[in-house]
Parts: sequence; structure tokens; C-alpha cells
Amino acid sequence: MKIWIDYINTPQVTFFVPFIRDFKNDNHEILLTCRDSGNTIDLLEQHKLPYYLVGEKVGKGIIQKIVLFPLRLVSLFFFILKHKPDIAVSQSSFYQPLVAKLLRIPCLYTNDNEHAKGNLFGFLFADKVILPMALQNLEITKRFPLKSKISFYPSVKEAVYLSQFHDLQSLAAGPKSKIYFRPEPWSAQYYKGPFNFFDDILLKLSKEYNVVVLPRDKKQTVHFRQHKFITLSVSEKPLVLDDIVADCLLFIGAGGSMTREMAVLEIPVISIYHSELLCVDKSLVNKGLMIVKPDITYEEIKIHINSGFKYMKGKSALTEGEKSYNLLKNLIYDLIHK
Repeated sequence: MKIWIDYINTPQVTFFVPFIRDFKNDNHEILLTCRDSGNTIDLLEQHKLPYYLVGEKVGKGIIQKIVLFPLRLVSLFFFILKHKPDIAVSQSSFYQPLVAKLLRIPCLYTNDNEHAKGNLFGFLFADKVILPMALQNLEITKRFPLKSKISFYPSVKEAVYLSQFHDLQSLAAGPKSKIYFRPEPWSAQYYKGPFNFFDDILLKLSKEYNVVVLPRDKKQTVHFRQHKFITLSVSEKPLVLDDIVADCLLFIGAGGSMTREMAVLEIPVISIYHSELLCVDKSLVNKGLMIVKPDITYEEIKIHINSGFKYMKGKSALTEGEKSYNLLKNLIYDLIHK
């Protein structure tokens, strides 16, 4: 059986790593397509996953997105017509469900961002939709046709795949020395907040701590390579998650999957995300695994560090992640055997 996975953004790569391992162990063939977005290609190569690049790189501009969206749809249609997969699976690919529908390929779609406008394609055209439990009270999930094909998994998506990385869980318990920073998503359609608002605090922190910036793309790398940021360490390529977890004293993130990854692994996390908070982020706040304070000051961060992050209750999300992983895998195999 040939399983097609389409990647359109960085977090989707790691999400599917354990699934691909299990699919291969069960003698299924894997077809990976991707769009050049963020660190997607770097991560695919880091994990040594062979892929096909389909479509042009898309920036933040709404006109560019509108023009390039149908162009990639057409390219993807003819590419998939040639390669003939048996089923389609994606985390947030807005292209795949429509192409799969047109080619009569069974498709499972999942997403954890209720503000993503591209969900419309997944909700309308996928055969199965599965979302985090945190989204179950949204009005759209109760409407036709979504209510007839939707199910929910009991964790955030980051807990799904991290539950399968047991070495990471042991690394998270060791002594720490670095502060990692993930900037705001400059090119994301859903982000409405300010840019570079945290630069001054980063410079203050770098006088006392080893601060490592994890840029989302080349533009952010160029920004933090300016001479005024000489006291910061800037990662040129995505770091292996093991290395971050092993020495992360504190993770400061302007939203996104990496911020939730650290929270799930019970590493102290401060989210400085300025747009409307996602339901999945609220669920981690409620578990005591993350604090959200976009306007946090340098002095407040110091208080958290010196107090040993007393806000953390330590309620693990990984047990729910294990259940979610098995649920998702069973849904995919149900499509295979349909």
C-alpha cells in the first residue's frame, strides 16, 4: 500500500516521523511531497526522509498566497496522478484533501489551529477528520458535513509524536544552562501581532545567560545576525530536538509547535504570542505546563528563573499523547483497509 503525506510547513515533519517508521515496518510504501516553507526541507533532510518538492515558495503576502495556491494544486494534481498513492494523510495540508477528492483517494486530515482558513478544504473534502479534544466545542465541528466524519484525540498534537520519542523524555530531566528563543511567525497568515518586539529583552538576558535564537526562516536569521545581536547565538539550521531538550533551562516562544513541544516535555515555557490564543495552547496553560504573557518584562522572567518556575504543576500530557497516537494510527489503517 502506498501512503501519501504532504508537508506545507515545518511542524508537520516531526509529527509524522514515528508514523512513517511504523508504516515502513508494516511494509507500506511512503510518498512524501512538500512545499518550501520555513525549515521544512531542512527538517526532512535532517530526518533523512526522501521527498518531492512540488510548488513555489510562498511568502506572507496575501496576493502571492492567492496566486500560488491554485498553481500548486494543479502541480500536485498531475504529480499525484502519475504516482498513484492508495491513501492520503496530512497534518494541515490545505492542498491534499482537494487533490485526493478529485483523484478519489481516501484522505485523513488533521489540524490543531482553529484560525487557519485553509481548514475549509480539509473539512469539506477529507474522508476523515480528527482534531484535538480542545477543539470539540467549536460550533463548526457540529455542522454538516464535518460532524458526520469527525473524531477527536485527547491531547495536543505535539504530545502525539513526542510520546513515541522515549529518549527525549529522559533528556528533559537533566541539568540545564541555556535559554532558547523562537521568534514570532512572520509569514503566517493567522499571525496579527507585532514583529521584533522582544529584541531588547533578549539582549538583556544574553548578558547573564547563553541565549540561543531558533529562527523560523532565512529572513529571521538575517535579522538576528546583525551586529547588535552579537551576544546571541543564532542557529543557522534547525537543531536536533534532543540537543535543545538536553540543556534548555527556559524556552521562550512566540507561539507555535516548538513552544508546545517544550511544554509537553515539562520544560519551563513562557509564551509571548501576541495573537488570539489557540485552544490547544489554552489546554496546556490549564494543565500548568505553560504560562502566556506577551508583555512579560525582563524582571518577571528573572523572578521565574530564580523561583524555579513554581507555576509548573507537572501534569504530564504524554500519557494522553500515547493514546492519541494509537487512535490516529488506527484511523489511518482503517482507511488502508477500506
